[in-house]
Amino acid sequence: MKRLILVGILSLVAIPLWADFGLSNMVTKEIHRSVVPAESTMNTMEQPVPEAQDKVEQPVSYTKTAYYPYTIHISSWQSQQEALLQYKGKRSLLGTVFITKIDLGASGIWYRVDYGVFPTIKDAVERLRELRVKKIISEGAFVGGSVPYSIEVGMYGSEDKALSLYKELEDKGVITYVMKESEGLYRVLAGAYPDTKSASPAYNDLMALGLTPTIKKR
Repeated sequence: MKRLILVGILSLVAIPLWADFGLSNMVTKEIHRSVVPAESTMNTMEQPVPEAQDKVEQPVSYTKTAYYPYTIHISSWQSQQEALLQYKGKRSLLGTVFITKIDLGASGIWYRVDYGVFPTIKDAVERLRELRVKKIISEGAFVGGSVPYSIEVGMYGSEDKALSLYKELEDKGVITYVMKESEGLYRVLAGAYPDTKSASPAYNDLMALGLTPTIKKR
């Protein structure tokens, strides 16, 4: 009889222990299953995306060593449309023809049809004489004083990118020009100015288009 009682007591003690052991295994397994997806999701989110980084274009920087403060003035107009007509007529013949929208103070806003970038006045005058002999430009064209400033609209490491911006602005009626600064460096410039104040109207036009122009020496 005592032996039966002892066996019964031991059975009662063993049953809760087995139940706890089984419950402990179930809880451990459930926790383990819930952690794995969380770690997997975290690893997926932290993985870098090299494609996006590859699309970021590195800024172009340079040290300017040569300057081109002289330009040939072909004609001047108070009408932008008249200036555009002459620009279109001369561009195919000369190449680097552009329009300078300039503030002449008491005389108001004028649109100059300009050609070329020259390091010295001598270079500009010699080119002017050649063009006159060939009757490409009129006797009224002249080389004025130094116009060292221009509005820089963009600077690129490839000519194709510079020309793309040039064409985009031309479609909007803003006539710029591309100047090769050095091998692998092209600047998109607007106008030729004697000082920064006279460039203000054209500068404001470019700002209104959502661009970030800067007035620099060319």
